[in-house]
Amino acid sequence: MKNEIVKIETNQLDEVVKGSGLAVKESDEIKSSYLPFLSQLAEIQGHSDKINFESPEKKDELIARELRLSVVKIRTGAEKLKDERKKMYLLRGNLEQASYNLIATSCKLTEEIFFNVEKQREINERKRIEKLRLERLAELQKYSPIEPVGIGKMTDDVWESYLLGQKTAYETRIETERKAEEDRIAKEKADAEEREKQRLENIRLKKEAEERERLAEIERKKVEAEKKKLEEKVRREREERERLEAEIQAKKDAEQKAKKEEIRKQKEAERKARNAPDKEKLLAFGQSLNDIPRPEIKSIEAAPIMTNINVMLAKLDKYIIEKANEL
Repeated sequence: MKNEIVKIETNQLDEVVKGSGLAVKESDEIKSSYLPFLSQLAEIQGHSDKINFESPEKKDELIARELRLSVVKIRTGAEKLKDERKKMYLLRGNLEQASYNLIATSCKLTEEIFFNVEKQREINERKRIEKLRLERLAELQKYSPIEPVGIGKMTDDVWESYLLGQKTAYETRIETERKAEEDRIAKEKADAEEREKQRLENIRLKKEAEERERLAEIERKKVEAEKKKLEEKVRREREERERLEAEIQAKKDAEQKAKKEEIRKQKEAERKARNAPDKEKLLAFGQSLNDIPRPEIKSIEAAPIMTNINVMLAKLDKYIIEKANEL
């Protein structure tokens, strides 16, 4: 970026002074105080033409340093002058403020004295109205907690009329409340008497209901006892009838069983009598088989055969005896 010195012209200070709003004499004094610094700065800035800003060398650096230090002296000199003049202005401003405060305080005290004289009658009137307001409020609070607008400014006639109205309204309200309280007490008494009457009536009705229930319970138990007695009688009669019917039936069954047994025995006897000849024949046949002589077997091979024959004959004999005895 190209370095470039911004040069300050004296007419720029003129513009600043004109825009300050100070008196011409005072502004010229300030301008003349700072104008030497501005002239010195312009002179130094004029020497900046000796510097090669594009490609500075050693000598350019030395010139730039020397000029910068000179500019620093101008700035610090102007700053010192500014601080000294501001200190003087501050002291002068404090003196002016203190002087003003003294005058203002004295004026305010004097104004207050004159104001009190000027407004004395008005102040006394306000005090009178406030006193009257408080007195009337103290009297009114027995009848109403509400403060009417302008109570202290009311004329005596208006106030007496207003107070009488509030008193009358209060007494009417009290009388109404008293009558309402009496009516309430009387109603509560009547309600209490009615409740007591109803309570006694409920007790009477409850006792009557309990007595009816007691008699009904006695009757119910009596009916239940008679019912149980009748049921017991019916049960015994039924059991006795069933017992007799069972005995008759058992007797019939026994007679039928005996008759059947007799018939069976008779048939069995007839069957045995009818089968007796054949039974004797079968038993005799079985005996004849046992009486048949057994051959004498000597060979080892034939012995088992003979043994099996004897076993089969024994089984046959047993079978004949069992079946013949069943005839």
